[in-house]
Amino acid sequence: MTSLKEEIKEIVDIVALVPEPQKAMCFELLLKEALASRRAPPSPPSVPPASTPKSAVPTPAAVASAAPADLPTNGVQPIVAEGADIAMSDLHMKTRKFLEKGEVTLGHLNELFYKEGEGFESLSVDLKVIKMSEAQVRIALLQSLQNSLSSGDFQTTVEAVREECKMRKTYDSANFTASFKSAADLFDFGTWSKDVTDLRLSEAGKKELAVVVKLIS
Repeated sequence: MTSLKEEIKEIVDIVALVPEPQKAMCFELLLKEALASRRAPPSPPSVPPASTPKSAVPTPAAVASAAPADLPTNGVQPIVAEGADIAMSDLHMKTRKFLEKGEVTLGHLNELFYKEGEGFESLSVDLKVIKMSEAQVRIALLQSLQNSLSSGDFQTTVEAVREECKMRKTYDSANFTASFKSAADLFDFGTWSKDVTDLRLSEAGKKELAVVVKLIS
C-alpha cells in the first residue's frame, strides 16, 4: 500500500495545477479522500480488494468546474462562472500606486471587475447618478481604471465610452461632447474638439476616480 507520505506528495502535485483560489479546497478534499480510504474496513479474504477507481479522485479540471454546491467550501470561495477575484499581484505597478494613494482597496476593485484569463472584465454596477452627463464621465473614469489594471495607463477612447453609454441607455448625443468639455480638468486632452479620440486621466481625474470607486463599490 502507498504510504500516507507518498499520497500527500501526490496530492500536493495535483493541487499545484489548480487555480490559486481553489488550492486550499482541493487539498482538503483530496486529503479527506486519502484518509477515508485508509480507514475503510478491509474486504473479506475471499474477495480481492477492489482498487480505487481513478474517477474517485477529482482532477484539477473537475475541481475547477464543479458547482459551489458540489464541493465543501470551508470558507474558501470556489471560482465561479464569471471569473476570479483580482489579486494585488495581478495589477500593474502604476495601478497599485493609484490604489495606495487613493486609499482604494482590492475589495473595492473586486466589486467592479473580475479576472478572466489574462484580462479583466467589468461587472454590471450602478453608477449612482441621475444625470446622463455625470454617467458619461463616470463611464470614462471606470473604463480608464479597467484598462490600467494590466497596462498601467489610465485611459480609454471616446468611442468606447460612447458605446457603453448606448448600452447603459445613458447616451445623450446632443450633449455628449458638452459633458467632457465641462469635465475637461479630469482629462489631459487640453481643449475639447472633434479631433479628440483618446481620454487619458489627469491627476485630478485620478483623484475623482478614487472617490467614484469608493462611492459605487
